[in-house]
Amino acid sequence: MGTPISKAAFALGSSLLALTLAQPAQADESSGDQLAQADVPAAPPARSQRLNPTGRPIALTVPAKDGAVYLGDMPLTIEANDSLSFSKARTLQLLEPLLAPDILESLTTRFAGKPMVSPADFAGSGIRVEYDPRTLELNFIIPAEQRATRGLSVTPLDHRRLGEVIQPEDFSAYLNLRASVDLVEDGPDTGFAAPIFLMDGAVRLGNIVAESDALWIPGGAGTDFQRIGSRLVYDDLDLMMRFTAGDLEVQTRGLQSTPDIAGISVSRSYSVLNPQQIIRPRGDRSFRLDRPSTVEVLVNGQQVRRLRLQPGNYNLRDFPFAQGANDIRLNVLDDTGRTEVLRFNVFLDQTQLAAGLTEFSLNAGVLAPLGPDGPNYTDDWAVSGFVRHGLNDYVTLGANFQADNFLKMAGIEGVFATSIGTFGTQFAYSHANGVGDGYAALATFQRLIQHAGGQADTFNLFFETRSKNFAPLIVTLPNNPYEFELGGGYTHAFTPDIYAGFDARYSKGRGPNPDVHSYRLTSGFRLTPRINLTAEARYEEDTRGKEFSGFLTLSMRLGRYSSTRAEYDTRDNRMRATYQTLHGSGVGSYNITADVERSDFGAGASVNANYFTNRAELGFSHYGTFTDDFSTSVGQRSTFRLASSIAIAGDTLSVGRPIYDSFAILKPHKSLDKADVIVEPTPNGYTANSGNLRTAIMPGLSSYAERTLPFDVADAPVGADIGQGSAKVFPGYRSGYVIEVGSGYNVTALGTMLDVDGEPVSLVSGSATELGKEDGKKVTLFTNRIGRFGAVGLAPGRWRVEMLDAKGSTYVIDVPEDTQGILRLGEISPDEGQ
Repeated sequence: MGTPISKAAFALGSSLLALTLAQPAQADESSGDQLAQADVPAAPPARSQRLNPTGRPIALTVPAKDGAVYLGDMPLTIEANDSLSFSKARTLQLLEPLLAPDILESLTTRFAGKPMVSPADFAGSGIRVEYDPRTLELNFIIPAEQRATRGLSVTPLDHRRLGEVIQPEDFSAYLNLRASVDLVEDGPDTGFAAPIFLMDGAVRLGNIVAESDALWIPGGAGTDFQRIGSRLVYDDLDLMMRFTAGDLEVQTRGLQSTPDIAGISVSRSYSVLNPQQIIRPRGDRSFRLDRPSTVEVLVNGQQVRRLRLQPGNYNLRDFPFAQGANDIRLNVLDDTGRTEVLRFNVFLDQTQLAAGLTEFSLNAGVLAPLGPDGPNYTDDWAVSGFVRHGLNDYVTLGANFQADNFLKMAGIEGVFATSIGTFGTQFAYSHANGVGDGYAALATFQRLIQHAGGQADTFNLFFETRSKNFAPLIVTLPNNPYEFELGGGYTHAFTPDIYAGFDARYSKGRGPNPDVHSYRLTSGFRLTPRINLTAEARYEEDTRGKEFSGFLTLSMRLGRYSSTRAEYDTRDNRMRATYQTLHGSGVGSYNITADVERSDFGAGASVNANYFTNRAELGFSHYGTFTDDFSTSVGQRSTFRLASSIAIAGDTLSVGRPIYDSFAILKPHKSLDKADVIVEPTPNGYTANSGNLRTAIMPGLSSYAERTLPFDVADAPVGADIGQGSAKVFPGYRSGYVIEVGSGYNVTALGTMLDVDGEPVSLVSGSATELGKEDGKKVTLFTNRIGRFGAVGLAPGRWRVEMLDAKGSTYVIDVPEDTQGILRLGEISPDEGQ
């Protein structure tokens, strides 16, 4: 097995070694032509179709992926015949959370006695393994029927990490600035509106993080500056617990609401927190917007409405189109350009924990609702918490509670995995002063029916009931218009290209509220590999009366990066056409979405575009409304957006695109001169480059997710050392890294070795060890028949060379401080002190 090395280092070392050893016996040190050949390696030949044209094994560490999901790093060996091999233990470790227990056991048996496995070892298992030489990734293609049927909400923090993981800086900080300005071309108030600046950032000192976000609207109506929230966060990975003090981001479960509390909290969660949340789930199908936002509402995967909503609390029961649906998704774009997706589904909380795992959250303090200037700290106490525990791999139980001066609520929950499907149950009891007692219960069932060929049917049922006076925290006046609701659905795949489904929902009205019925038949057809058609027939009976309606969607992929979609809904005769395209990734990439819509109530057209530069994100959107025949404009609004960040880690400062959690600053070593450092180069683009500022920000590192960060150097000086060409990180919460690309180990020493008797030290190997440093580098070298050698990767300083010849020849090489590239030593004799 070879030694893990970067492609650039391998090519340079191989070229210099081959040129050094290939000198003829009569070569003389003073031969200028031959030395010139050794100074600069020949240009590499055109790229071969082979994975490994070197003739010897190469060992790399590459990302292992499940589709677009990064699983972890995998040591991979590419043999001289292009065959691949990788660690059996690491493979099973990465696949364990993904595979059904029987499939994992089958693989374990299949691999018995093999320390290393290859893609061929998976033949017949249904799993394919593919290596992509362009992206240097190992991809596992796993059929749906072989995946684990239970959903584990677990992201373990104790994965065994391979290779050296660099440490974050003790001190780091960043500040994101998102600016936007609206131009109203048609409407009540035309002209430019007051600019909006949204700021968020964090400071990390050791293991303690201070974070905050705020809003500034100079010249706007009302208060110019609003602090949204601030807190201190400390994570204890040994206890797997997060401690928070300040304006809390309360986690909830099931029927709980999400109050604004200022105080302290302690929690354990196996999911990665979203530090840039712009809409806060309030529990129980309600949500809050902190900023004016455009909200796209998708019901069961189909967009049914686009709304412009002002800040405030919203309940999905306020929207008549939500009644009867079992899966609602909100795509939110706020007026500073941030996007977020919020889903509501009675089955979303039906997640299990593995045996012995416990997650919890406890929050205590005072109610602090957001006011015009910031959180309004009251004297009203409040507590909220929950705990969940995996009794075994099939049963997860939990309990929760909330209380303040006005209301107390407690509940229990359970998730049970059985051979026929997964059952979920929730029950809650509340008591509100002046209102009385109330209760609520929810039961769900889900089953996935696997078929040969990867096809599967889905079946689900639910039942929910609420008493008239049931109320979660911060709800002062209960509003429960239905005595109970029940529903279910079934979807069947006839072929890989055709599916159909049926779902129904019935809500029993309370008092004067009418009963509500909803029945829906859906089907989908893949007409060609690029064209899909979906159709839906509906019957609804609610406060607006009885209605039959239909919905058609035709979607088409236009090449690799673009698509278009046309929709027609018989309700209100709504027609909508959409085009979207995405080009590249990272620097220079852009995306555009445009649509036009018409119904009996009016028409509209919109466009949204985003462009990503090295230091900022630029955006533009326009939203126009018209009469139903597009003859008269009702309103026209354009928005211009800019988002950037400034970050510091250690003593290094940089500017880049917005940071979402953790980040890394990459900077070139002085030996690279003006060469450009490229971060995460891929065939489709790159994430960042050092440019004229000589620093680059990698803004997209996630907390507690192992990541290998590749980099390259454009137009690097001859002989430059960039090491492995990648760095492995395991970021803490909102941590910052400084990665120096390149080093002073860019000197190649050429010479001829003579032993103590003046004879050439021929055809032996040895090593050069750096002196004067506790962790001095060691370089392997060889001699040819006349004792010529090339020591690649030296740095200024003293080096001790020890050869494995019969006389144990030892030398000391002095590399002057200003040496760059080639150091010609001529003939060298053994050190007198050997």
